Parts: sequence; C-alpha cells; structure tokens
Amino acid sequence: MPSLKNKFKYLSLFIFIFSNYYCSKNKNPEQYDEKIITISMITHGQATDPFWSVVRNGARDAAKDLGIELHYQSPQNFDMIAMSRIIDAVIATKPDGIVVSIPDLDALKGSIASASKKNIPIIVINAGSDIAKEIDILTYVGQSEFEAGLKAAEELLNHNISNVLCINHEIGNISLDQREQGLKKLLAENNVKVKTIPIDASDPSETMERVRAYLTTNPETDAILTLGPISAIPIMKLLKEIKSEGSIKLATFDFTPEIIDGILNNEIIFALDQQQYLQGYLPVILMNLYITNKNTPAYKKLETGPSIIDAKNAREVLSLSKKGSR
Repeated sequence: MPSLKNKFKYLSLFIFIFSNYYCSKNKNPEQYDEKIITISMITHGQATDPFWSVVRNGARDAAKDLGIELHYQSPQNFDMIAMSRIIDAVIATKPDGIVVSIPDLDALKGSIASASKKNIPIIVINAGSDIAKEIDILTYVGQSEFEAGLKAAEELLNHNISNVLCINHEIGNISLDQREQGLKKLLAENNVKVKTIPIDASDPSETMERVRAYLTTNPETDAILTLGPISAIPIMKLLKEIKSEGSIKLATFDFTPEIIDGILNNEIIFALDQQQYLQGYLPVILMNLYITNKNTPAYKKLETGPSIIDAKNAREVLSLSKKGSR
C-alpha cells in the first residue's frame, strides 16, 4: 500500500491537476488554436460490463466540461485482435491524444508504439502500467492490481474463510492475473486454499451453471471472490437459488448499484473500489492540459484505488452509483 510520503505526493498531484483544470477553463480561448481538441479513448471493456460505462461517463463529463471532442471505442468482447485494429484505425485519424487500457502488453504493444512514433501523446488507464518501461507515456491512471489482490485477501481473512473460489471473467487480462497473484500470495501464507475457474462473461446463465457444478463437487468452499461485477451478479443470484444462507461468502472487485444493494442486503460482504469514474475523467483533463499548456504529471502512476466498500459505507455511494458516477 502507498506510504504516507507517497500519499502526500498523490494529494499534491491531484491539487495540481484540478488547479490547472480550473485555470484552463477561465483562460481566453484565443490563447489556443481555433481547432477543437480531439481525444480518443480505447478500452478493452466489454459491452456488457457495467464497470466500463462509468469510465465512459467520467471521460464524457470531462470532455463536456472542457469543450473538447472525445471518441470512445471498445471491442464487443474481450478481443485483443479487435482492440489492436481499433487502435490502429484511431491512429490513422491523427487525434491530438490517445487514452488507452492495455490488458495484454504483447498483443497491443505494436499498436501503442505506432502512436508513440507518430508523436501522439498517450495516457494509459486501468491496465498496462508496465508499458511505461518500454514506451514513453504521460502517466498511468488506475490501481496497483497486485496490491489490490493483497487487500482482497486481507479482507477475506477477516471473515475466517478456509477455501476460496476465484472467478476470472477475462482470461489473458494482465490486471486480473495480478489481482489473482496478490490474492493467492497472502491466502497461501495463511493456509487458505484458492481455486480459479474461468467463465464466459457474456453468458450469465453459463456462469451460474459452471459455478453451481463446482460448488456441488467442492462443498467445502466457503467463499467466492469474483474479479469483476459482471460475474458477481449472476453468482449472487445463484447463491440465493441454492439457499447458501451465508455459508458461502461472496466478495468482488469493483461494483455496480446491484453490488451495493447486495452489500446492504448482506448478500455480498465487500467490494473493492478502484474509482473507475476517475479513470475516465482524470486522463481527459491531464491530456487536455498537456496539449494546451504542456503540463506533464510528475509521476508515471496515479493510483485511484483500492478502497473497501462494505456495509459501513455502502449506502453513501449507492445513489452516486445509480447516477453512473461511482
């Protein structure tokens, strides 16, 4: 987790971002070129994943506040070939800046390098911070996924669990792999067993049946951790059907209004929050400041999470989640 010193660094950076943002809004538009700034955002978010709608809302709100043009695109499913093609097509349009998630570095590195060679500024969000070691980017906006996995394990241990099922809805996504690695490390140190199974996130019914079959043959399972809400929601429904009555504790990374309702109804013990609205909003602000004022973030990683949402604070974010800003 970030040290106290690093927390002050992040606070200073946030102050820097927003002070420059408000100053930029009050400047005379004649100070800049007449053409409208265009920023393209490409993510790996599946069309059915509610997490990414909040990212998109954040980006659109920032673009509206700044009066700039934003183009958001993503593949229909978790498909790196399709995503690479989208990035290549976007580069051909010569946007003023690109904001992109990179869940598979090997698959997308060539396309990202092409943007860099054309001197298109790049901000990475949500996944792929390691690309900064190879390609020059302005910054990464997201959470440290390995540490998030450790945090999830720490919270699960507070509930006296001994046998955990982990659900991965995007096999090949490096961020989910890192979450799982952090989870397994701490749980193994505490003699807790962990089994991971993949699911097809586009088919909730198939998810339910796959998990149902697993629980039937592994009745010792006393906790399920999903790596995203897209798989947590059908599993929450499944646990109601089989009337687990709290014998199997459910937790998840990220959240939606349904997840918050599940927490308030004691159906989910906690969700990890990486503040995805910030992952949409902040990169657009930062990119605009770079394009218009040559401001550059001081650090190559701006962390937006993780924090824990549980019964103690869930109600505070429920209405905001329903609005699509949390």
